[in-house]
Amino acid sequence: SSGINAEYGDCAFASCLAGYYMTESGCQQCGENSYSGAGASSCVSCPEGMVSSAGSSSADDCAFSNDPRCSAGYYMTENGCEQCGENSYSGAGASSCISCPEGMVSSAGSSSADDCAFALCFAGYYMTES
Repeated sequence: SSGINAEYGDCAFASCLAGYYMTESGCQQCGENSYSGAGASSCVSCPEGMVSSAGSSSADDCAFSNDPRCSAGYYMTENGCEQCGENSYSGAGASSCISCPEGMVSSAGSSSADDCAFALCFAGYYMTES
């Protein structure tokens, strides 16, 4: 037989292309923030904090999101947004943190120079102008 008049039971779906996965009704595109290789039966989620467009075909398509940018108090690194350490601050979208002026301190995740303050003195001491 040529296969042209094949019984439905002899038919099978062709495998799906990369970026798609097989369902009972055929190939479906992987959604945003996921990917699949050719012939997949499901999509794989991008690692936490990473994004991809719909129909992505490999983990290489997953990237850290630069939009929205890192919020104030955080800065962008190769590994995504990281919190500024103590005694530093950053505005939204920063690629690095700014140190507080000498003698001033701030808590981790500070978002402006206004968060920097002089360290409190120990009991029995007082703050001088310098």
